[in-house]
Amino acid sequence: MVLDKLSSSLRNAVSKLRGKPVIDEAAIMDFLRDVQRALLEGDVNVKLVLELSKKVKEKALKEKAPPGFSRRDLAVKILYEELTDLLGKRPPSLELDGKKTNVILVVGIEGSGKTTTVAKLAHWFSKRYGKVAIISSDVIRPASRLQIEQMVGNEVPVFWKDSKDPLDIMKTGIERFRKEKYNVVLIDTAGRHKDEEGLMKEMISYYETVKPDLVLLVIDGTIGQEAFNQAKAFAQSIPIGGVIVTKLDGAAKGGGALSAVAAAGAPIYFIGTGEKLEDLERFDPDSFVSRLLGGGNIVELAKRMEEAFKETALLEKISKGKFDLEDYREYLKQLTKAGPLDKLLEMIPGLGSKLSNMEFDPKEMRRWMAIIDSMTMEERRNPSIIRGSRIERIARGSGVTAKDVRRLLKSYGQAKKMMESMSSPAKMRRLMRRMGISE
Repeated sequence: MVLDKLSSSLRNAVSKLRGKPVIDEAAIMDFLRDVQRALLEGDVNVKLVLELSKKVKEKALKEKAPPGFSRRDLAVKILYEELTDLLGKRPPSLELDGKKTNVILVVGIEGSGKTTTVAKLAHWFSKRYGKVAIISSDVIRPASRLQIEQMVGNEVPVFWKDSKDPLDIMKTGIERFRKEKYNVVLIDTAGRHKDEEGLMKEMISYYETVKPDLVLLVIDGTIGQEAFNQAKAFAQSIPIGGVIVTKLDGAAKGGGALSAVAAAGAPIYFIGTGEKLEDLERFDPDSFVSRLLGGGNIVELAKRMEEAFKETALLEKISKGKFDLEDYREYLKQLTKAGPLDKLLEMIPGLGSKLSNMEFDPKEMRRWMAIIDSMTMEERRNPSIIRGSRIERIARGSGVTAKDVRRLLKSYGQAKKMMESMSSPAKMRRLMRRMGISE
């Protein structure tokens, strides 16, 4: 497991919180101290740790857990979300143009594991894009070519020529692989030091001459918070499309490196977790944090709580006599699956029996949701304006007939009347107070 120590400490903090009989402010503060200690030991920046702690504390003490969930669940969900945010957004997809030769320039500081990473990337891309090739342009360390060849074997061709000019090697290699219609060409460059101005300028010339489709920066995960300065220095020289953080399998400072790169505003595309070709994985903050905290059950908890919050918000709107097509879409979405909303609606006097007598076709509901998606926000908020040409436009946009749109509007009207007739806003609010949904 990547970042074993950090993961173990965070799991212990969560386990300790779940074992407490009462979750009050003292319990939350104790939980946060454990989280802070774990993150600081993982070399995460002190300022980032304090900001995360402040957010978790405020939300965990102020927000109300939805029906069916405890304040323990709420605190864990908030920690999961804030850690995910700390590690940055999910990087863009790597969908390359299959009709051309995509050139990827790989750069990085010397000793960062760049050459090994190029071999891993070649293996990763070859499983997805067919013909992949490597250009070894490191004239400072010619042995890097042998290193790549040993790693990829016969799987991927490696181009190199006896030249002291890296640009000459790159241009010749690209020309050859374009003629041979390779899908992806990875260029391994000489290691750069961020303080060596001459070499950084040389790298700029590589970018301007090669005009790559993507630039990937390789950063050593063992350097911790220094990753912030590296990411910034490279990004100020050439457009960095994404970052690969290596050596996370044994990095005590891995948490610091990941959070520092994210703080620098660079998307993390991959993480290196070992020496083998297969030890390169796409970075996804959600799943990564889930593993740190103990597995997929954390993600499932967060998703279920998010749905419960939406359901609560829907009932609150109904209680205030507000129910537009935006709300109806959420209502239809919830009806496609069993969930807390079913139980809550059944508690409303008279509504539960009416719901049981109504037939809902899942296919029809999905069609109606698509129709609502084709509407403007004004139309969703004020359905009474939808008629004539608007109906025709919505039908064309969602690939249905005008009759389908009218059927949706009729169903919405019936649902709105039913909910309004079942309980007055005052009664609904009293019911929700009994269920602990609103004050």
